[in-house]
Amino acid sequence: MNPDIRPRIQLTAEQKALKDKMLKEVKGSSYKAVSFKMTGTLVITPFSEHNDMFMLMEDDFKDLTTVKKSFTELRAAAEEAAELKYASQGGATLSKIYDIIEKTGKLSPSSRDKLYKRECELIVYFSIPRGFGKELFKAAKKAKKKTIIVADTIYPRNVIVNILSHCGYENCDELIIPSEISLNISDNRAVYETITKKVNGSASKLLHIGGDVVADVEVPIMNGSKALLLSGVIPLMVKSGRLRGFVQAKQVYDYDTPDFLVLHCLFGIYAAYLFDVPQNKQPQSDFCNDEYMLGAIVGGSLRVAGIVPEGDIAQVLYDIINNSERCREGMEDMEKLYHAYFDGHLSKFGFKGCTLPLEFLVKHAAIGDRSTFQSRMSAADFVKWSEINHEAEIAPVYGRRMKQNGMSKLADKLFPPGTKVRNIADGLLVKMKEKTKL
Repeated sequence: MNPDIRPRIQLTAEQKALKDKMLKEVKGSSYKAVSFKMTGTLVITPFSEHNDMFMLMEDDFKDLTTVKKSFTELRAAAEEAAELKYASQGGATLSKIYDIIEKTGKLSPSSRDKLYKRECELIVYFSIPRGFGKELFKAAKKAKKKTIIVADTIYPRNVIVNILSHCGYENCDELIIPSEISLNISDNRAVYETITKKVNGSASKLLHIGGDVVADVEVPIMNGSKALLLSGVIPLMVKSGRLRGFVQAKQVYDYDTPDFLVLHCLFGIYAAYLFDVPQNKQPQSDFCNDEYMLGAIVGGSLRVAGIVPEGDIAQVLYDIINNSERCREGMEDMEKLYHAYFDGHLSKFGFKGCTLPLEFLVKHAAIGDRSTFQSRMSAADFVKWSEINHEAEIAPVYGRRMKQNGMSKLADKLFPPGTKVRNIADGLLVKMKEKTKL
C-alpha cells in the first residue's frame, strides 16, 4: 500500500545538513558497492508495535480453530520459541514459526497454511518504502554503485521479492537472505562477511547503511568498511519527547491489547512520515518545536476518532489547533494517511486512547509547547492551563512486549515502571537483595 500523500513537513537546518551529507557519502567515488539493511532502513510499515499486524488476523484464526487463546499471543510466543530453538540453525523463519503455531493453536495443516498465506499477504500490503532510505538507494543506483540488500526478516524469498518490488527496490543488484544460507541475522560478523563477498574487492570499497549501532556501524568500520547509521523511525519517534512514555505509563499492559490498535497505527504513521529523516529531540518541546507535528498526532488522533474534546482547556487548545494553519495541515495529513492505509481494516477496533495525546498536552505540556499557544489564549486560560500542568509519569518503552507473571503485572499497574514511587521501590529491593547476599 503506497498512498500518494506527501506530508507537508519542513526539515530543520540540522536535518537538511545530515541528509545532504549522507547523500554525498553514498555518491562518493571511493566505494564500489553500497549495502542496505532492508527492515527499518529501506522498508517500514505503518505500525508502531511488533504485534500490531497480528491483531488483524484474529478473526481468521477463530474461523480455523476452537482454541480460545488469541492469535496475537500465540504468534508472539511462537516467534520467541522459534528464535530460541533455531538460534544455531539460521534463526527463526516464518515457516518454523507456523510449525509451532500449528501445534499450539491445534490447527490442521491446511489451516496452518491459510494463516501463513494471510500473514504473507498482509506484510506485503502494509510494507512501504522509507522515504529517505529510498533516496539513498536511488542515489547509489544513479552513481552506478553495486547495490546489496540484506533481508533481515523471517519471511521467505518470494515474499521478500514481492515486498521489494512493491516498494520500488526490484532493481537491486544483490539480495542476501540469511536464512537461505543458514545464517542467523544476529551473527553480525558473519552477515558482514557475506556482504563483503558480494563486493568483489577490498572491504574499503563497501559502504553499509543500517539502523543498528553494533551490527551496521561498529562491525563494518572495525573491519575496514565505511558505514552510515539510519536510525529506525519508531525509536526516533519515541525519543523525540515524553508522549509515548506517558501513554505507556498511563495504560501499562492494556496498551498492548486490540482496544488500542488504532492509536498504535496513528503512532506508526506519525513515525513513518515525520521521523523519516533523523532529528534530535528539541529542548523544552515534545513535538520537535513543530506545530505541524503537534497537529498531526494530537489533532489528528481526535479527528480520526471523531471525538470532541471535554474540558475547558482541552477545548481551547483544540480550537487553537484547528485555527493554526500548520497544526491543521498536520491534522489533515494524518487523517488522509490513516484512511489511505487502514480503511476496511480497523473499523471493529474502536478508538480507545485517541484522547491521550490531547490529555498529555493539557496536563503535561513542555514549556516550549505552552509558549506556542500562549499568544493565542486569553491570559486567564493560560494561567488556568499552567496551574493544572505538572510533570508526567514516564515509563520505558520496549520494542517487544515483556512477559511477566501476575504479581509483576499488578505491580506495574499500581506503580508503572519509570515513576518515582516505582524507582524508590526498585531501589529498596536492590538494597534488600544485596544484604541477603552478605
